[in-house]
Amino acid sequence: MRSYFRAFLEALSSGAVERRTDTRTGDEAIYRNGKMIACSGTEPLAPDLVETVKAAPHIIMFGAGHIGKALYGIGRILSLRMTVLDDRPEMLTEEGFPSAERHVAPFESLLSREYDAVSPAYAIFTHGHAFDTGCLRYALRHESSYIGMIGSRAKAEGALNQLRSEGFSEEQLAAVHTPIGLQIGAETPEEIALSIMAELIASYRSEKGIVTIDPMLLREMITANGVAARIISKHGSAPRSRGAMMLIRPDSAVSTIGGGALEEAVMEEARKMLRDGQETKTVHYSLREGGEIGMVCGGETDVLLRRL
Repeated sequence: MRSYFRAFLEALSSGAVERRTDTRTGDEAIYRNGKMIACSGTEPLAPDLVETVKAAPHIIMFGAGHIGKALYGIGRILSLRMTVLDDRPEMLTEEGFPSAERHVAPFESLLSREYDAVSPAYAIFTHGHAFDTGCLRYALRHESSYIGMIGSRAKAEGALNQLRSEGFSEEQLAAVHTPIGLQIGAETPEEIALSIMAELIASYRSEKGIVTIDPMLLREMITANGVAARIISKHGSAPRSRGAMMLIRPDSAVSTIGGGALEEAVMEEARKMLRDGQETKTVHYSLREGGEIGMVCGGETDVLLRRL
């Protein structure tokens, strides 16, 4: 299982994969373009659930000014991974960005490094036009799930023309969101940050039925002893959609499948599996009023639990 999750994480760095699951055994495999990358169990697999899976975005912000701080606040509410880069130590502080990965150095140095991010989403709003263009050049040279740059249309076109003259393709440049953010008439830093986050969410939620996974959860599963819990079906109203995952250890948990009574019941079931040595189990939960876990969402959900 550990080698499987390691291969899963590595595959997500190159884009979406197809996950095929045999929900009767808990075995799963990941594919790209019809070719199997890794399998968690024995072959051949008899899948009855097929999903397209992407990594949840890891936001890399170039700029720790007012917009950066506001965007960080929204990203923290959404539990997104964030890395912040700036050349001003007085702006990029632990107090202002407490849980972000922070890098303070001249931009020339910052743009010569690699950053540990699966599916990076680049948001560019530095304090200088020349810096913005350099950051855009950096983003275009790396794998990304989103690239956005602040600035007027005239400034943006100037930067794109500069990069066009350097040999970047029209396809690459057309993918850049600039001016960054949805056009909602935003004026304040907080409103601009909201428009950026809305655009970023729209970019990775645009395809229906896509499952997103936090790469940090897969990293935990590479070394963890515990139970992986995943929603494999949902009917009606429920806290989270199919594909939501969490890791349950004897005394802690990583990520969420929706919280509340459902999650408490799943955690109790997982810890019972750890005590009893059971390997795989699928549990059906009614979220209707009067159901066994006392929720009133009105839906039904099935959770696959597999011991790691």
